[in-house]
Amino acid sequence: MPARLEGIFESIAPLKDLNPDKPIYGVAPIPGYDSYFVGKDQGKYACLLIKTGDEPSRLAPPIRLEKLDVQFDLRCHVTQPREPERAEIFTVIRCRSLEVETTRYFLSVCDTIIGMIGDRPARREVSSAVHRLAAIFQKMQKPPARPLNGLFGELFVISRSSSPPKAIAAWRVDEMGRFDFADGNARMDVKTTTGRTRSHTFSYDQCTPPPGTDAIAASLFVERSAGGLTLRALVADIETSIAAYPDHVLKLHETIMGTLGDSFNEALGVGFDVRVSESSVRLYDLREVPAVRGPLPPGVTDVHFRSDLSALDPLSIQALIGRDAVFGHLLPRESWASVSSWLRPKKLL
Repeated sequence: MPARLEGIFESIAPLKDLNPDKPIYGVAPIPGYDSYFVGKDQGKYACLLIKTGDEPSRLAPPIRLEKLDVQFDLRCHVTQPREPERAEIFTVIRCRSLEVETTRYFLSVCDTIIGMIGDRPARREVSSAVHRLAAIFQKMQKPPARPLNGLFGELFVISRSSSPPKAIAAWRVDEMGRFDFADGNARMDVKTTTGRTRSHTFSYDQCTPPPGTDAIAASLFVERSAGGLTLRALVADIETSIAAYPDHVLKLHETIMGTLGDSFNEALGVGFDVRVSESSVRLYDLREVPAVRGPLPPGVTDVHFRSDLSALDPLSIQALIGRDAVFGHLLPRESWASVSSWLRPKKLL
């Protein structure tokens, strides 16, 4: 699904008759949807044109970002091969970048929005989806919020989980939360290292989980590889597995962009050796991790430390599922090394 709009966009020929005095777009329909067109404007920028099914109560203000702009209820002139030019009213979402990666990403997220709000959407539905898209592109202008290796580790866990939709729902529920995954009483934080010693940074709060919760760390080695699985392909694999849940797909994009920020274009092409990660995953009880324990002195907060897990006995997937059935959704039902979903053909994001 992520490549559908990209293929349609590439089929649109550049406009021959340019007119700076009117908004004109070469467009192509999207199969199965009457209210949408993929468009190419006079500057060859990718656009999504949306026809809403209700009358406007008031004119919404336009949105203009560095790499995205949106105009609501714009009178457009559209052309298609072998058809006369016509004028209609559309909401026009435009990618303001000619970079291949950014254009591909824009079209992928637009595809998700179409699946989320459906055909003949109301203006409030379009407005809500557009503002979520704008929030994603705003994050594209910010510096990276977290290391790339850590994001790969989290996405790796999601891709190998027994239920990627439930894993996505549990992922980064609270950006300020102490764990990467939280569902019911189950907590999990993913720890990655480029070395061969299981030494990770933990917080006091992670190693002192709330009473009544089961909190674990998933420790794995990550190794970058020019011929390895790219972050782009890993994301596409997850998208395919959660395609029936467009809101989850949008959350995936929101979280990824919130992490990568302006390193997005470069980061998606980074490859990782999946064999190394698959063979190295170990699961540990956070209450057993060597840590600062007990009450902190008054006025002391935000305590972090590095701990070596090499001497700890890891937990089995089966034992964790026995503790809390939620782990049955977050973890594979078999050993990590036997999970071979990465061998499936990957679609480009």
